[in-house]
Amino acid sequence: MAIAKTSDDSKKLDKSDMLVLSPERLRVGMYVDLNCGWFRHPFPRRSFKLSSASQIATIKGLGLSTVLVYPRESDPDPDAEGTPAETAPTSTDVAEPETGAAQEGAATDVDPSFAEQEIPTHGDYHQAVELASETYRQMLGTSTQMMDALTSGSEEGMRSAETMIGGISTLLTNTQAAGTVASAFDPEDIGDASVLHSLNVATLSMMVAQQFDIDQDALQMIGLAGLLLDIGERRIPRHILETRARRSETEHVKYQLHPYLGVEMLRGFPGIPEEVLDVIRSHHERLDGSGYPEKLKGDQISFPTRIVSAVDHYDTLVNSLYAEEALSPAEALATMYKHEKQLFSTEVVVALIHTLGVYPPGTVVSLSDGSFGLVLNINFKNRMKPLVLIYHHGPGQEPHTIDLLENPTLTILRAVPREELPRPIVDFFRLKRWTGYFIQSTVRTA
Repeated sequence: MAIAKTSDDSKKLDKSDMLVLSPERLRVGMYVDLNCGWFRHPFPRRSFKLSSASQIATIKGLGLSTVLVYPRESDPDPDAEGTPAETAPTSTDVAEPETGAAQEGAATDVDPSFAEQEIPTHGDYHQAVELASETYRQMLGTSTQMMDALTSGSEEGMRSAETMIGGISTLLTNTQAAGTVASAFDPEDIGDASVLHSLNVATLSMMVAQQFDIDQDALQMIGLAGLLLDIGERRIPRHILETRARRSETEHVKYQLHPYLGVEMLRGFPGIPEEVLDVIRSHHERLDGSGYPEKLKGDQISFPTRIVSAVDHYDTLVNSLYAEEALSPAEALATMYKHEKQLFSTEVVVALIHTLGVYPPGTVVSLSDGSFGLVLNINFKNRMKPLVLIYHHGPGQEPHTIDLLENPTLTILRAVPREELPRPIVDFFRLKRWTGYFIQSTVRTA
């Protein structure tokens, strides 16, 4: 599987002949720079080649007075009248990803963007697990108090939230890209399952956002929005939160107010960015207009909101409060890509697949020697060769990991759906537990 790179950060634009035009003068084929904040527009990046009239209509609706245009990167004007012409697919197009069973017999997939990285060793992996897990445990140890402080209006709560996001950002920034498991907590371990959900959404949203044209400030705003996106649920009666399948119509309407309640709670904190509040207000909106609370659709939903809403939905599918409804990571990604295209941005879902890998951590796979393994990391050097925890059915045997990159004769045959797994394997891998998240890391100490 090949997935197109989702960032054009490396593209050097020649500003010597840059034009400043009004949106009304744009045409298909022009290479534009919207020259505005990432939260203000619905595109994956602010610089790109216009490929459709609908993109131009969206830009006109943004309220920008001018747009930067780069003639040398643009297609020639097809005729003097300015009639739009068909253009070839742009860099925003992505190859269709495959997930789950579709990977059977797939060829080795190497992402060229990571070609220069060193192959992680077992020492790197275990060191990364220790650092990432300890970071998460520290955050979980204080996160309930943080949420309580925010609910009561204490500014200490907001300072704690910003500190947490700074910690996640530092962990992501100071580690090399080879995803390793950050945590695998039992819901009973933390008391408040919503706290782990919030940390998961914040972390994975930041990881996905890193694949797009985004600066560090915007990255941390996305993380903060992910961390606080469901704080409004603290104003919803507990019996409504706990009876999702049996809510009355009145209770359902009350629950759908929680984005508004969250914005109302957080607006009292001085300095909170309006962009963060926008994501929190709109994280249950869907591209086809079927979401809530305002039934926004399409370009009415900002791109950062599209990231957080997709990650929030993915986490809900994988870490369902109802164990019988939980999907494996591969099943959740396949569901979103194949069956929920109308709901979520394709660019975001592809970036989510790119982030979590062909066989996302937490996926049970069958190996060529007949054994079963639990995928532990994302090997960006070779996606088909992750670290796996091997299933042992003999008494008293300690579990051990195998680095498939160091075992060329041992290969993954396929991802195994949860319903196909015998009970002993389910118990061994503790699949009833929360999958946790997988921070990109091969730790490089100073």
